[in-house]
Amino acid sequence: MRVLVICSGNICRSPMVEAYLRQRLSRSEMAHVVVASAGTLGINGVPASSEAVEAMGEIGIDLTGHRSKGLTAPDLRASEIVLAMDHEHLEYLAARHPEGRDRRYLIRAFEKGPEPRADAPDLFDPVGRPVEVFRKQRDTIRVCIDHVVLALKHGDIGP
Repeated sequence: MRVLVICSGNICRSPMVEAYLRQRLSRSEMAHVVVASAGTLGINGVPASSEAVEAMGEIGIDLTGHRSKGLTAPDLRASEIVLAMDHEHLEYLAARHPEGRDRRYLIRAFEKGPEPRADAPDLFDPVGRPVEVFRKQRDTIRVCIDHVVLALKHGDIGP
């Protein structure tokens, strides 16, 4: 199974989600699930923001090797689950890649539990903000991803 995490630039939110999801899957004996991330803006080769690196480093996750990647149609086709950061990303996907809508979720759809909620809010983009904002986003991401892992483990989402 392959999970694709998308945001705008692939330098803040989606690298944080990708790295934490990969760690949680590994600890849950689900390392066979492949996790990748990409951005809708098509930015390639840029490191994760220093604030994202710092916030994730505080919980033992190293983002220093991350380089941004633009979203491609093959990435989408190869992914059974797509986790987006906000409604704008879902709209972008719907307009350009209408197939696969039933396997796309907002990350915060899992904030209250492993059953995805339809009324989920966006995960605010912290780009350009101080590290404290990134820490708050990291903590929200952790809650959501813990629930995503439960949903994947129990077959509530995915193929």
